[in-house]
Amino acid sequence: MFKFITLLSSLLLVSCVTFVPYINSNSPIDIYGVTFLPPQNGSWLVMAASGYQSTLASKGVLENESLVVNVSIFQLPELDSDEGFLDFIAKSRASSPDIGRFENKENTESLSSLNGAVCVKYHTLSNDMNAKIQGGKAQMVLESIGYNCRHPEKNSIGVVIEYSFRHFGKSEHSSLEKDSDAFFKNIQFREF
Repeated sequence: MFKFITLLSSLLLVSCVTFVPYINSNSPIDIYGVTFLPPQNGSWLVMAASGYQSTLASKGVLENESLVVNVSIFQLPELDSDEGFLDFIAKSRASSPDIGRFENKENTESLSSLNGAVCVKYHTLSNDMNAKIQGGKAQMVLESIGYNCRHPEKNSIGVVIEYSFRHFGKSEHSSLEKDSDAFFKNIQFREF
């Protein structure tokens, strides 16, 4: 009997290890102050989840390519204007530590709005000089479209909403703009 239970436990353990936690595209995800639906294109799995952050990932069309969405909250200082907010976000994004892995190629930032919130919309293109891929490392391109928003219910809370695509230089995701816009439209700011 003990051998049977051990064998059954081993089989269950192996089956759990191979199970990938894909999420239902119709199930809302909640973090503090924000609710959203996962992207409606492809199969997405949870990479990180807490009350402050949710990160989802999906495989790209080609091997080693990936799509990632991230929604997280952070503390904002007291800012007296929308232009001050834009300046703060631009300086914060530019002050990321230079670890030698990413080489910025293009970056645009502008004041925008998203579902009732004042935001800084950005579109960034970078070379990932040391991307970890199956079988080693490679140079890839990281394209990110996102918003840094002031939460409409509490101006001292910022919300980062990002949709990114990591791919090889010759590859492109022709519907990145359309897919990211569809994802951003599902963001709902709510009371804390």
